[in-house]
Amino acid sequence: MWKPLSPKALSEIKVFYKFRYLSSPDVLNKIFDRLRLEETYGNCEDLKVLDLYPGPAQQSIIFNNRYHPKQHLLMDSRPQFTTFWKKHFKKSPFQMSTLNPYDWESYLMLIDHQNIFMPEKQTRDHINNKFLIMGNLTDKKMEGLLMQWYNCIGQKNWLQRFGRVKMLLWVPTTSAVKLLSQTYSPTRAKCSLVAETFTDSKIIALTQDEESELFDKRIIDKHDPLWIDYSSTLPSKISKSTKSPMCLLEIDPLDFQLDKDNWDYITQQLMIQKRTPLKEAVESLGPGASEFFKNEINDPDFMNRWPQSLSAEEFIYLSDIYYRWPFKPDMFMNLFNPRQDD
Repeated sequence: MWKPLSPKALSEIKVFYKFRYLSSPDVLNKIFDRLRLEETYGNCEDLKVLDLYPGPAQQSIIFNNRYHPKQHLLMDSRPQFTTFWKKHFKKSPFQMSTLNPYDWESYLMLIDHQNIFMPEKQTRDHINNKFLIMGNLTDKKMEGLLMQWYNCIGQKNWLQRFGRVKMLLWVPTTSAVKLLSQTYSPTRAKCSLVAETFTDSKIIALTQDEESELFDKRIIDKHDPLWIDYSSTLPSKISKSTKSPMCLLEIDPLDFQLDKDNWDYITQQLMIQKRTPLKEAVESLGPGASEFFKNEINDPDFMNRWPQSLSAEEFIYLSDIYYRWPFKPDMFMNLFNPRQDD
């Protein structure tokens, strides 16, 4: 057992880089009680954990004490934390890497070149039971990276090339609101469709503040998250600019079969016009699209709906129709070809 970090030890960290971390061992254990990870990973003796931006790593300690994974690698390049690790994690059960989790090359280096962390690739008929990703992206500036990681699930690349790899991610509350927005919600966007189409994403824990009220009440009632007080988090100093409302998402990739390129194209084009009737919005897919879609669907009520109101299944339905359209434009056609006069 590795002793949880004391408040005195944690007070040595002066800079948190606009991230926020849960530091209470009791609250962390309550979260792991809710997650019931044993149902996926068994006794965890073969489990490999990649822990991204773990910061002070209190969560990492509680996790490791509880599950004793085969390999647990902390990955963070920020000097305030890596210096802290060198002092407090001597002879710990952790491997530590100072590669930057933001950079794609870091994962290639870690896995393919240095062979330090080598997960097992598994089939997509189940959640990978030997590989888990944990991470913290609570700085609002990391929203773009969060959306990239979600997109990697749809693309089946990055760390998702090893199968359906569960992710436990602390994220800004506002980002989670966008990802989990329901049909007809004004915050529903393409990222909502990515989350709904390619993952089963659940809110496990959530700081209680004004931003938590942005969630659709249906989502809160369904997920029934653990509410977290800021006194259980770091940094301890809280102001309007450093409050960083956050929530923990459990992200289970789904098994899916669809033409991702066609799906990407129609969701991007239609969600740009998310409050335009579908009968008008589909014309943005290419000249003649409106007539083709009306003939294929033959449902005026459906064609009068806004893209914002459509479910993930309905967008897949539209994607299938687009795939059958014989005159659809080449999505990858260059607007300018320097050899066009050759």
